[in-house]
Amino acid sequence: MDYKFKKILIGFDNSASSVIALQKALHTCKVFNTPLYVVNVKDPKSNAKGYNINIQEVADTFGVPIHYMEKTGNVSREIHATEKEIKADLIFMGAHGLNGFQPYWIGSNALRVISASNCPVISVQADSAQTDFKNIILPLDNSSETRQKVPYAAVMALAFGATIHILSVSKDKTEETRNRIEIYGKQTLKYLTDIGIKVTYDLRQGSSVAQTCIDYAIERNAGLIMMMTETESNNWFMGTVAQQLVNHSPVPILSIHSRDLYLSGDTGY
Repeated sequence: MDYKFKKILIGFDNSASSVIALQKALHTCKVFNTPLYVVNVKDPKSNAKGYNINIQEVADTFGVPIHYMEKTGNVSREIHATEKEIKADLIFMGAHGLNGFQPYWIGSNALRVISASNCPVISVQADSAQTDFKNIILPLDNSSETRQKVPYAAVMALAFGATIHILSVSKDKTEETRNRIEIYGKQTLKYLTDIGIKVTYDLRQGSSVAQTCIDYAIERNAGLIMMMTETESNNWFMGTVAQQLVNHSPVPILSIHSRDLYLSGDTGY
């Protein structure tokens, strides 16, 4: 698998979480040998103050070139417009940016960026500074779309030399559900092992899926959780599990739409 991210974008608002997201985005750019596109969207209604950092200086420490843009207006709309403008294939953003220029970045804007995007989005909390992408949590449920995130997990694992921790998971305790998620998990285990990725496997049932994923990620000292957004026909809707993970996970979340089939055909998975 020779896929690489070529256009990485970050929505930056000077909050604590976006500063951490910036560092993770720059590290990712360095791994994939690509520049970082930085868009700072200023809301004219906001008077909040954030961290005063020199983005160019931070980028220089990683040896990553940047393209910096300033825009004014609605945060999610401007980030989405920039994504389409540059044809981004990965977006980083801070979640719960309490101290940034955007006091309304919390919740609706973060989720809207993820829901509206046409590419994967990595959302980062301020307390995830100490984690890296060396351990990746790959939850698999009993939905038909769940395995669409496997190719992206493989790309990240191969690039970062990471271990993927497959977690077959469901709130449903029935034997039928157990058999189904176990089949998906074991198929994925074989696929990833065959392409040379380090993998572990576990199965958990009976509790909140979001909380189970968070607890498992903490157990594994993970730096990334893969997630499908469960998007329906309305672009601004996200499933409950997706919202809970984005809003509450101390571990960064890589969100992928079920409509995103770009990598699935490439891998033959």
